[in-house]
Amino acid sequence: MPRFVVFFSYTAETWSRLIDQPGDRTAAVRAAAEAAGGRLEALYWMLGGHDGLVVIEAPDAETAAAVGVTSFSSGALAHLETHQLLDQDQLLTVLGRAREVRTAFRPPGA
Repeated sequence: MPRFVVFFSYTAETWSRLIDQPGDRTAAVRAAAEAAGGRLEALYWMLGGHDGLVVIEAPDAETAAAVGVTSFSSGALAHLETHQLLDQDQLLTVLGRAREVRTAFRPPGA
């Protein structure tokens, strides 16, 4: 199954609720991924421009997007960003296809 990384940031209100009632969010994230036919691989908190990241496996991009839209529509998040991950074999496929396409591509003004 394809893997996706989801970067997220909470709203100030969500952080306030977490301070008042801390808890492990892993079960909730796992339940959302599984309800969509996917699997939670990892949940990490981070310092910097995002509050955390989730790595999920999902059947396709539309499923990963549905999980993201559901999460964002809850109002708990200030930012959500989903990216499909590529493993080494997938990258080699992309590079091979790019080599084929490169001969047909013309940059602007060329």
